[in-house]
Amino acid sequence: MGKISENMRNTVVEKMLSGKSQSVTGKELGICQSTVRAIWIKYTNTGSILDKFRSGRPCITTEREKRSICRIAKKNPFLTARQVGTENGLLMKGSIDTVKRVLRNSGLFGRIAAQKPLLNKIQIKNRLQWCKSYSGWRVIDWKNVIFSDESKIQRYPESKRHVRRPINKRYDSKYTMKTVKYGGYSVMVWGAIKGDGSRMLIRCPDRLDSVSYQSVLDCGLTGLLDDESIFMHDGAPCHRSRSTVTYLEGRKICLLIDWPPQSPDLNPIENLWAVLKKKVAKHVPTSSDELWRITEQEWHRINDDVIVRLYESMPQRIKLALDCKGLNIKY
Repeated sequence: MGKISENMRNTVVEKMLSGKSQSVTGKELGICQSTVRAIWIKYTNTGSILDKFRSGRPCITTEREKRSICRIAKKNPFLTARQVGTENGLLMKGSIDTVKRVLRNSGLFGRIAAQKPLLNKIQIKNRLQWCKSYSGWRVIDWKNVIFSDESKIQRYPESKRHVRRPINKRYDSKYTMKTVKYGGYSVMVWGAIKGDGSRMLIRCPDRLDSVSYQSVLDCGLTGLLDDESIFMHDGAPCHRSRSTVTYLEGRKICLLIDWPPQSPDLNPIENLWAVLKKKVAKHVPTSSDELWRITEQEWHRINDDVIVRLYESMPQRIKLALDCKGLNIKY
């Protein structure tokens, strides 16, 4: 039914005031009883039959269409707003902005998806078992662990960047973004941290084998190891090779055993890499050697409290992994 005219509403009120019931009034005027009831309730509550002022044009989507849009988006959260609207059929009468507005009003916002390793059933089981084994460790226990990892520090030119410039100054050196041939520079580094905030960073070859990895450990572990230290590294081939195992046994280095695969979220040094890369990204090195110099400087400028807080998060990481049955956690 279309919009009820002002004259019809006045007639409804007059009949109700004369003592007629809602059903009788509706039958006499040819409108449904619910419409009569709505008009009468508005009149008794406000003393007026007029609609309240509403800004903008009326919404073209019904509540059913809104629920359908949200249901499609929740079923497949990686669909674009255009794909959701096409599947729903709303784009036949509305725009893509309407679809976006419905999704946002329902709390479904477009965001960049977080990247997490793909876990199979065996890896999830191993993560769960490992977390159960170390669930009783306190922060003071974790501070004896030396967490280590390799990472590639890259400085690629940005593909797009906005600039404010005067007209006809597009190619002025001040307003152009400088690029580097062949995709920029990168350095491979090995790092290790300890619970008191001490750390070590070593530049290493782009591809580590057992021999080069053991050379890195010769330099990197000096000054970090003591009688209570426990060394952690993941299951990379050069870490688990027979010669590396023999090397570690020869140096009588205690290992944090059975580190679960695909578990960067349990290793606090991964968060430190993110801090380091963010700091390095503020610089524009012109060579790989300069990139290494900047990386080393920024590594040692990181406050010790950052590392201490990462160690303090270990019990929470274990708890979260147990709560989600071994799946990826927020760290």
